[in-house]
Amino acid sequence: MKALTSTPPWAPPTGVAAELLPAGVHWEAVVVPSYLGDRVLARLGRESGAVICDPYGHRLIWLVPPGTTQGWVVPEATCVQLLSVAQHVTVPPGWCTRSAFTHWVRGWAEHGLTDARLLYVVLDAVILAEHGPREHESGAQR
Repeated sequence: MKALTSTPPWAPPTGVAAELLPAGVHWEAVVVPSYLGDRVLARLGRESGAVICDPYGHRLIWLVPPGTTQGWVVPEATCVQLLSVAQHVTVPPGWCTRSAFTHWVRGWAEHGLTDARLLYVVLDAVILAEHGPREHESGAQR
């Protein structure tokens, strides 16, 4: 009989460099431009899971359970990307929490995956505040 462990089935790289890893296996990625991502992170606060900062692309990346972004509707104008099967994310080593390169803003070991439903609600509210209501929707239909 196997002993139960508290170790998650996936962990970030342990070496000295970031690695390009496939989305859609252990997690999916929600890639948010910094102008929205900073507000999303502030609103989520302690409820946020691990977050990767890509300073080159000026974006924050949340990891969520596989299959949980299906059905999300995000306006193209926001440049939010939902990455899943056949797409990849540059993932920094687990220890890398401060760097001029890709790094963790909220570490994997302490925070793990983000609740996708909560992330979607907060992201939608931030997009609404930044971009206004979507053309084909009224507030009551949202």
